[in-house]
Amino acid sequence: MSNVLILGASGFLGRAIIKKFHKEGVRVGALSRNPLHSENKLIKQHSVDILNEREIEVVVSEYDIIVNCTGQISNPIHQCLVQNTDGIRNIVAAVKKYNKKLIHFSSVSVYGSSEYVNEESKLNPETVYGGIKYFSEYIINQELNDSLILRVSNLYGQNQDKGIMSYLTKQYLLNKKRIFFNNNGEMFRYYLDVNDLASIVYRLTKIKRIFGTFNVIGPCRLTIKELILKFEYILNYQFSVEYQNMKPVENISRIDNNKINSILSYDFKSSVDKHIGNQKND
Repeated sequence: MSNVLILGASGFLGRAIIKKFHKEGVRVGALSRNPLHSENKLIKQHSVDILNEREIEVVVSEYDIIVNCTGQISNPIHQCLVQNTDGIRNIVAAVKKYNKKLIHFSSVSVYGSSEYVNEESKLNPETVYGGIKYFSEYIINQELNDSLILRVSNLYGQNQDKGIMSYLTKQYLLNKKRIFFNNNGEMFRYYLDVNDLASIVYRLTKIKRIFGTFNVIGPCRLTIKELILKFEYILNYQFSVEYQNMKPVENISRIDNNKINSILSYDFKSSVDKHIGNQKND
């Protein structure tokens, strides 16, 4: 296994990837602005901001594969913008200078709304976040010929701070029945467990010649209304739901993931039903 550096190691996805590599006995570098507070000898920690061009270059030079988990949804949104522009430029420049391999996480939100998309579909993001992720892909593709871009669907998992799954879980655990959505509840999303994604990334790092853009989606496709019904049925709980009479944005009926399936066969270990059941109050 090559030396692997995880950028954004303290985030939700970064922590899951670090955990997976540690389980496999792989020595990795963990880069984040804040230290992980871990004494694990398999993890070499780097407290570096990706906006610091010189420092990120020095760290990248030590590793063969760079896994970029930075630039996920954050508030304020300008922080996300800076990470996906100036931060990406710094990462790409270092990867290019030292001839490293980059695995970058993008989002299926770059497609916008569509009945069907695959990796060749036209990109038409409809939110600020989708537009930012589109631009980060553009920067990478302009400078690197052999990067690996993963357009990922909605993530979920334990200790998640953001996202619809986290929102519903927190409301349930706090016994707050009232929930609100800024659309009509017909928004489709594919749900992917963060640990399943971490396992997929680990296997991808073991493939020597793989590059390009791939959709990586979860096995469960649900509207918001269907997801809420699952919560209510599994947890024997009743929400009071308020929807806004607006069509959802970046709504995709079907996302094709045959491209990655042709390269990597993977059996998902988790499911939405199992995750919801694990939240049950005794």
